[in-house]
Amino acid sequence: MSYMYSKRFMVFSQVYGQLIILILAIVNTYYPQYLTYTFVIFILSMFIMMYFTLRTSLKHVVGSEAKDIRSGRKILEVGPEDVMSVVQHDLKLNEELKPMVKSSLLSLANMVLLLLWYYLYFNVVIHYFEGGEIMIKFIGFLLGYEIPYVAVTLLNMFMRRSSKVMIQVIRSYTIYDRGIVGAGITVKFPIPKEFTVNVDPARKFVELVRNDKDVVIKYRLYSKNYDRIADLISRYGRPKSDVK
Repeated sequence: MSYMYSKRFMVFSQVYGQLIILILAIVNTYYPQYLTYTFVIFILSMFIMMYFTLRTSLKHVVGSEAKDIRSGRKILEVGPEDVMSVVQHDLKLNEELKPMVKSSLLSLANMVLLLLWYYLYFNVVIHYFEGGEIMIKFIGFLLGYEIPYVAVTLLNMFMRRSSKVMIQVIRSYTIYDRGIVGAGITVKFPIPKEFTVNVDPARKFVELVRNDKDVVIKYRLYSKNYDRIADLISRYGRPKSDVK
């Protein structure tokens, strides 16, 4: 249930990206007339990787852990209407989410810059590599794909490291006697020791906080009945050894 990805997935994403770049550079070297088609493939490959990244970050929602929790007794279900009716009155939340909004805008800017780079490089710069040997042409096309890919990768790494705190507002969730399952969260009872539970009566939320490497992730459970949620988590989420 973390936004941080495993080393295996990070290695896979890098190998996948480099393989696509290598294939496209080879195709463009021998068949430059297909440049437009390879550009479409390049963009699609990036969206495919984004899809798998999202799926990896949310795989816990449909995992065996979530199924096990759902097999228990349902105690309380909180819908998006209840959550948003409280969120809209939390004036501090906008300030807390600004760093995450900034990261989203930078990701959008990445795509715009990528399109601009592709247009300028493959309509202007690439001509300087024409007329040379096959290897020179190959290097020209390879740089055209490699430079923006490395730039986007480094920018994403910088954004992840600069985001010390990530807040995830759970828009809908259900509390069972075996745990909590919602849109972006799965926590089994008893709550793991790496979590801390905070309650803010003024802002009407219960918060599950987890330190994940260099990032603090806060799962916010907003509700008008926040006090009941806090009671249920205390009653069912405490380790049996803590129950007296």
